[in-house]
Amino acid sequence: LSPGGGMSSAPSRRGFTYDFSIWYCPEDDHIASRISERLRKEGFRGYAEHQDQVAGTSVILTTVEVIEASRVAILLLSAKSLGDPWCQRVSQWNLYHIIHCCGTKLIPVYVGVKKAEVPRFLQHLVELEYQTEFFFDKLVDNLRIPRSAARRAGPAPSS
Repeated sequence: LSPGGGMSSAPSRRGFTYDFSIWYCPEDDHIASRISERLRKEGFRGYAEHQDQVAGTSVILTTVEVIEASRVAILLLSAKSLGDPWCQRVSQWNLYHIIHCCGTKLIPVYVGVKKAEVPRFLQHLVELEYQTEFFFDKLVDNLRIPRSAARRAGPAPSS
């Protein structure tokens, strides 16, 4: 995926730099921080959009590189992010990436919004509700690689 809309070759499942990347508007930083910290405590490698950006680098190029390097993208969908053109663009880039790359996943996380408020291009994805009791359990379960997928992605076991 490139800013011009093209697609580069994606790494294999084993070659992902990040287990997850989390995309959100700056007003939702407190929620993104909580999610990112919890996932990192569970042993996942991650990238949080507004926390891990490096000063002096191109935001667009970094975003594209991180999307390609992430096995799972987490989109925080709140009233603020739904109205933000940059957040919508990042959502589209992530969706494009998962459609064209096997082994990647996009998890929309609803933060105080209803499905009807979410852009149609994201409504077909199974979402998680941030405010629910078992949110973190479900999110962690969705980030774990099933054994069958891990066997397909990894080298053949030695005897």
